[in-house]
Amino acid sequence: MAETDEQDRRQQVLERLLASHETWFDVYRDYEFGGRTFPGYAEFHSHGEQYVLVKRAKLWEVDAHEYLFFTQADTLDQAQLEDLVSFVTTTGLEKVNPEPNHMTSYLSLVIVANDASDEVKKAARKTHFRKNFKWGLRGWADLRLAVLDLADNSVTTNSQGKEMFATLQANLSPAKEMQDKH
Repeated sequence: MAETDEQDRRQQVLERLLASHETWFDVYRDYEFGGRTFPGYAEFHSHGEQYVLVKRAKLWEVDAHEYLFFTQADTLDQAQLEDLVSFVTTTGLEKVNPEPNHMTSYLSLVIVANDASDEVKKAARKTHFRKNFKWGLRGWADLRLAVLDLADNSVTTNSQGKEMFATLQANLSPAKEMQDKH
């Protein structure tokens, strides 16, 4: 019974996260990519440009992207974390198209786990990945990583993932309040 409650809570948190991203992202459920199925996936694309008086006199233009993979784990261990990070930084990197106007792409991974050890959280905080394209002239890709631990209602991110913290924490907390009411 407790295992079913944990799965239900994990699914509730995932659904809240996906719903919170639907305003700005294209959100997909049960997304298949690179031989794996992710319970959630979201993409965001932004284009900016600057003109002088008329559109023909373009000063610059840039494109920014985010590819956000959501997954779940019962008890997240070091091997699972390393496998997921490796997948996103290799196979997930295939999503990035460093065309001439490409500035940045974020490869983001959010893991919703029933439990994650302190060692796993420490490893997540230390995880870093950056790939420059043509020495940075065609932009770069960074890894944003977040581990949501439902056991202690915590959100752990790497340095690039700090921008996701508030959204993730806001969607974790209501699940805690709901659990406290039961």
